[in-house]
Amino acid sequence: MLSINQCYLDFVNKILKQGKETYKDSNHHLVESLGNYYLIDDPLDLKFEAKYQHMTSAMMLEEIKSGRFDIDECPIKSDALYEYVKSFDDPDVISLKRDFVYSYPNRILEYFGINQFEAMKKRILNATGSNRAVAITIDPKKDNDEEDIPCLQFIQCIVRNNVLTIHCLFRSNDIFGAFYSNMFFIAYIGIKMTEELNQELLGEKLNFGGIHYHSTSGHIYNNDLKAARKLIAKNK
Repeated sequence: MLSINQCYLDFVNKILKQGKETYKDSNHHLVESLGNYYLIDDPLDLKFEAKYQHMTSAMMLEEIKSGRFDIDECPIKSDALYEYVKSFDDPDVISLKRDFVYSYPNRILEYFGINQFEAMKKRILNATGSNRAVAITIDPKKDNDEEDIPCLQFIQCIVRNNVLTIHCLFRSNDIFGAFYSNMFFIAYIGIKMTEELNQELLGEKLNFGGIHYHSTSGHIYNNDLKAARKLIAKNK
């Protein structure tokens, strides 16, 4: 079983060892790995699948805030990670009342004039085996001429054999600086979805089965390479 923490260290190490130097543009020199996939089937490092039956979104936030998931030399730790993950439930972030160009909570919960989280939940409640429980963040009309567009493009919730997995696709992912918080954010959505479905579904309850992660470009920026090497050295 693979946790977010284990995946993070493995992915950073992989890019340091195998990544290729490239320029995303004149301002972004980076080391990159293309076409990556991970199955993070034990995101919170609970060791046993059955323990996810009792994990709630509130419990997950408490554990994040406690620092249980903190990694030495990781740039995102307890309080910052907690604030990032709980932003999914923050009305000001969702409505962009703060100074954001975009936010994932906004794009998933409000941006298109529809709550895509609720739409995914409805799809599953209507047909548990549905492949239509999807949410997207890209808006071709708005984003076509924008410099900053979402890195996370797509999420999908799939239920099979009473297990819900969440699938995500990143067009671009800063592995040292953002992957860690991104994965806790997505795990939170999956656990929250499982929790809310279990409040409405009759019969056997669902369990959360983790994250299927896909990225087209996983990279570490050149100015983070020294810190990334220190991260790996400290956590061998």
